[in-house]
Amino acid sequence: FLQADGGDVALTEIDGPVVRLELQGACGTCPSSTQTMKMGLETGLKKRIPEIQEVVQSMPEGPALIEEEVEVILNGVRPFLQVAGGTITLEKLSDVGGLQPTILLKMEGASASLNSVKLEIAQRLQRHFMLSGLRVEWA
Repeated sequence: FLQADGGDVALTEIDGPVVRLELQGACGTCPSSTQTMKMGLETGLKKRIPEIQEVVQSMPEGPALIEEEVEVILNGVRPFLQVAGGTITLEKLSDVGGLQPTILLKMEGASASLNSVKLEIAQRLQRHFMLSGLRVEWA
C-alpha cells in the first residue's frame, strides 16, 4: 500500500525486539507517517512475528539546522509571496540540537493571514530538515 502512494519502507535496524524502519519517498514526509508506522506496519509485523515488541520510525539525516539552510527554503517561497504583496523573514533559531528545535518566522503583507501558506512553508521546512520535534512558529 505504500508504493501505491509514492512511498516505500526500508529496514534500518533490528535491536532485540525493537525494529527500526525508515519511511521513504512520499511516505517519509507525509503528515500521517506516524499513523502509518504504528497502525499499519507495526500491527502487520507483530501479527506475523510475535517476538517484535515495538516498531519505531528511523529518520534519515537531513542538512544542519542553520540560517543558510532555512534561507534556501524561504527563497523558494519568496517569489510567490512577493506577487501576493508579502514578505517572509527568519527571526530566530532556537534549541538547535535540542529536543524541540524551533524556527521563528515573520510574514508580513496580504499573505500573512493565510494559514494555508504558513502550513505549506512549515511542511517544506520539515521535509528539508527531517528533524523529529521541529517546530515552526510565527512572530
